[in-house]
Amino acid sequence: MAYTLEAMNIKKLLPLLLLAVTITLRAADAPDAEDGKPVVSKITDVTVYADRAQVTRLVTVSLAGEPTRHAFAQLPGWIDEGSVRVSLSPAAAGQILDVQIRRTYLAKTSNEEFLKAEAAVRDISDQIGALDDEKAVLDAQSKHVDAIRMFSLDKLPKDVAAREIKPDEYGQSVEFIANSLRKLAAARRELDKKRRDFQPELTARQQKLNDLRQRSQLEQRTVVVTLKGTPKNAQLALTYMLPGATWEPVHELRASPDAKSVSLASYAVVMQTSGEDWTGANLSLSTQRSTETMKIPELEAMLVGSGRKIARVTSASRDSFQSAIRNYTAQNPLWNDINNGDVVLQQEFRDNQKSQMGNSARIEQMFETLHQRGTSAHFPAMGAQTVRTDGRPVRVPVALGEFAAQHRILAAPELSLNAARTVDLANTGRQPLLPGKVSIYLDGAFLGLTEAEFTAPGESFSLYLGVADHLKLTRTLDRKRSELKRGGQRTKVLASFVVNVENLSERAVTVQLTDRIPVSESDEVRVGSVKISLEGKPDVKGLLHWDLNLAGKQSKEYRVEYTIEYPNDLPARGNLKQSGVPTPSLELHKQIESLELRLK
Repeated sequence: MAYTLEAMNIKKLLPLLLLAVTITLRAADAPDAEDGKPVVSKITDVTVYADRAQVTRLVTVSLAGEPTRHAFAQLPGWIDEGSVRVSLSPAAAGQILDVQIRRTYLAKTSNEEFLKAEAAVRDISDQIGALDDEKAVLDAQSKHVDAIRMFSLDKLPKDVAAREIKPDEYGQSVEFIANSLRKLAAARRELDKKRRDFQPELTARQQKLNDLRQRSQLEQRTVVVTLKGTPKNAQLALTYMLPGATWEPVHELRASPDAKSVSLASYAVVMQTSGEDWTGANLSLSTQRSTETMKIPELEAMLVGSGRKIARVTSASRDSFQSAIRNYTAQNPLWNDINNGDVVLQQEFRDNQKSQMGNSARIEQMFETLHQRGTSAHFPAMGAQTVRTDGRPVRVPVALGEFAAQHRILAAPELSLNAARTVDLANTGRQPLLPGKVSIYLDGAFLGLTEAEFTAPGESFSLYLGVADHLKLTRTLDRKRSELKRGGQRTKVLASFVVNVENLSERAVTVQLTDRIPVSESDEVRVGSVKISLEGKPDVKGLLHWDLNLAGKQSKEYRVEYTIEYPNDLPARGNLKQSGVPTPSLELHKQIESLELRLK
């Protein structure tokens, strides 16, 4: 019965559905007569920002002495209308008299495919209706046979009591009922089979009609440009912004141990679901806020009171882009359903878009740190690039350079028992190095990831280059020379640490060692009796630095000792935020707790 109701609903709703679609299409078709001559333009230049892209299209047009209209049709329905710009090259070739932006739709009333889909759904609906009518007849026959069967069962005991019943007479009734039920069952099975055969075809035809209905709802934009000039050809450029794009800087560092130079490559990971493929375009990447007005920095007056106000420059472009985002949010899922017919591709697009939007928010925050220091960067990609509108990340090469390198080995045994390779570089290029992840390759082998900070041209910076595994470090608390004493209301701890550095290789190495002693910023905690076996004194932060030279297979040992004196109840103060009680730093407090645990 559910199948019958579905077919009846289709019959009832189909005329209303087609009427709604027709009304929508007719409303969309009205401006066609004024749209001018459609042009076939090509996307030649794209600038990608953290949350949008600026697209430039070029086309060669023929100018005339009389005004002519040229239409950039089938643009995404979510372009930022406030960002639309048109230019003519050469400028002396003619004049741009008018630019109009019109709303259109993907489908049109005259679309014969739509009319065929309408007829196809109606035809199969009629066939399903005929099956439903036949089933209703079978149901009536079945009730009639069942009534005969019940009448026979009720009449048989009465006939037996009144007269003699011959077996043949009763057998004929039973055979009639059985044959009738068999025929009805066979007819039902045949109807069910026809329904099953019709169902996939009905679903396919409904999907096709629904697809055309969606096309009638998918908005597009047409930019109509009116030109006038001397009879010749000229280049017409259309530029606009639209949401659905972002990019992220990443880098690759390739080096060899002790090599005098390293190779550093910068890439832009571009993702876009703007609704347009960028095929063979000149791609640029920008950290700039695209809607921000660039002004000469001037200090404003510091005014006390509310009697005066300082006027501020505002721009409507932000509002127009918010409208573009709303259109993108509402229309882009429909665009995905229409252009990615496969369910798997539709889901992949949605997943990619979700990842893209998350990256966009994160990259906006990253670029915000650059804006705070008054810096923005613009990077042209190396060569023409193709980025499909499927949201898949595409690595675009931006820069490749060789940098003079100074290798160092750093070790901070208290923090880590692994010595680290680093390379000191200077940005000798013309472009800044943007913050981002850096993939490390040492002699072609991938070591892992580190991160780079913003580095302006001419600025020095350092990058991590993996673990120096030929150095073995140990740092232990010498319990024989360390002690914990409590007396009265104060505790005194003598801590003696022994550090050993061993060179496991045959080659001589220099290690820049860092250690520390506690520094108290509280009067109730005193640090003293500092003894260091190596030459050197701690700085104001308590940090010690040495350049330790080790021959092949050589090891060296040094010792750091100091005393800490503090109130007995200091370790029990928890987070050290008791009101009115002077406390040491949290780091020093943790160190005191650790020493007490190790010396108890």
